Amino acid sequence: MNFDVDQWNEIRTHFEKMFDGLGSIETSKDILSYSSIEPHVPTGIKLSRDGKMAANMPLHNLDSTFQRVKFDERLEELTLIGEGFNYTYRIPSELLSLRQS
Repeated sequence: MNFDVDQWNEIRTHFEKMFDGLGSIETSKDILSYSSIEPHVPTGIKLSRDGKMAANMPLHNLDSTFQRVKFDERLEELTLIGEGFNYTYRIPSELLSLRQS
């Protein structure tokens, strides 16, 4: 599932499915945001409709711009692709165990 940033509604739908039940999800017409909830591993990602992103994983922070979003089929990771930029956000296994089977 590979989308250009202008396919915002499709990105939002997959983003919401990916993080459903794993923490706090906030969506608007311009922003998609996910953050885990204590006591789980602190992690989060925020995407904006204009291609800005910020990710927070243990031991690193990232802030960059993207043009495409690619979701893996299991909705366990998403890859943000920009000019000279490629970042993959993976949901930590601790949080994946919270998913309902």
